Amino acid sequence: MAEEPVIYTTEGAATGPLLVIHGGAGKRRHPYPEERDEQARAAIRRALDAGMAVLDAGGAAVDAVVAAVHVMEDDPTFNAGRGAALTSEGRVELDACLVRGDGSTGAVTGVTTVRNPIDAARAVMDETRHVLFADPRKAQLDEWGVEQVENDYFVTQRRLDQLHELQSLPDGGYDRPGHGTIGVVARDATGAICAGTSTGGVSNQMPGRVGDSPICGAGTYANQATVAVSCTGTGETFIREVAGYQVHARVLWAGQTPGEAVARVLAAVEDRGGDGGIICVPAHGEGVVGRNACAQMDWGYAFGDTRVTHS
Repeated sequence: MAEEPVIYTTEGAATGPLLVIHGGAGKRRHPYPEERDEQARAAIRRALDAGMAVLDAGGAAVDAVVAAVHVMEDDPTFNAGRGAALTSEGRVELDACLVRGDGSTGAVTGVTTVRNPIDAARAVMDETRHVLFADPRKAQLDEWGVEQVENDYFVTQRRLDQLHELQSLPDGGYDRPGHGTIGVVARDATGAICAGTSTGGVSNQMPGRVGDSPICGAGTYANQATVAVSCTGTGETFIREVAGYQVHARVLWAGQTPGEAVARVLAAVEDRGGDGGIICVPAHGEGVVGRNACAQMDWGYAFGDTRVTHS
């Protein structure tokens, strides 16, 4: 029988600006050295500081989320932006999604030249009538003012070594989910909430594979009546559970607390053979960080002068 999910709360942050971050959750193929965990905690702290600088200045939750995601997409420690997982062809295909509590949504999938995929997601939200673009054209990205780079910019030696290791295994490592998708959820001084998620998918995935991160309602969701949610883990199971929306529905209609809702959704994910974690910030109340007991997770939160990081 599976163990109950592990749930943490942002004690003391029931009102006012709040930022919660994850740097990925799942079963690690190999134990991480302490140096890597220190790098992850330091990057999460920088991201918390970047996001809180926006919130402390009275800025909007969506701007705080984008600022924090930028820091983590630029840090090769995580599976997002530079240092992201590689497909079976040795390339990077990136996904990102941004959802505000008022329902505004923007997402991209399969982008290969966008330095910060969250910027492309923001552009879809702000500049179009649409929700999700698959590998938008260079001319479209130029029109939106989104910075582009060569695909080689994202590729690191660590990810190449990982790909070669997986491709040497009989099953291609498909039963060993990746780790490092990043996500940020925030509440600003007005009570507005927002969620953002960015990922490189799964190491050695088939080209064109799409996980839960860029799918509104699966890996990323926000509703001003309840919560903002970002998920990480075995993407296919989070899609099947419609995980992000389900957290919202459990809070709204089942009367569960955000912590209870996150725990039940994670249990359902594990029942389907997956694992991972969820972060959640409600419009009113303390934030939540949850993970399956079998998974490891990088996370942190900030409010006021408080900064907490964990890996």
